[in-house]
Amino acid sequence: MNVKLGNCKTSAQAVTKICYNEPTRNLDFRIQCKDLEDLKRCVRIIKGYNDFDWEKVNKALDAWANFKRINNTDLLTYEIGREGSPVIYIRYSLLGLSGNYQKGNQIKKLTDKLFKKSMETLAGLARADECHFTVEFGYKYCRLWWD
Repeated sequence: MNVKLGNCKTSAQAVTKICYNEPTRNLDFRIQCKDLEDLKRCVRIIKGYNDFDWEKVNKALDAWANFKRINNTDLLTYEIGREGSPVIYIRYSLLGLSGNYQKGNQIKKLTDKLFKKSMETLAGLARADECHFTVEFGYKYCRLWWD
């Protein structure tokens, strides 16, 4: 089976394309994205699946998961995958090493409360069926899943 990967710029995009292609599909995978833009490209590859609509998901990601450091790199890290259905993991460090982000000309702190509120809002707008939080190895994870 030949899956055309010419438009894929990262390994996350290539894996997403292979695993969401019917002849080569994989129902259980998870891969880290380079940044938010990479995640959004992976979301676009999936297109749609039941209530998963790539345009709604990407719009919600831009509005509620786009925390940038002063040097314009992402404060959060992102993973995409499939656990039977589409899944996205978003995490941030609880160690306080990277909790500051820039909003306009202001420097703000990403708190646990703000992270949780942002992820719950994102889940609602993106119509995720599940939104769960876990803590592992100094990181807080939000798991968004669509069935």
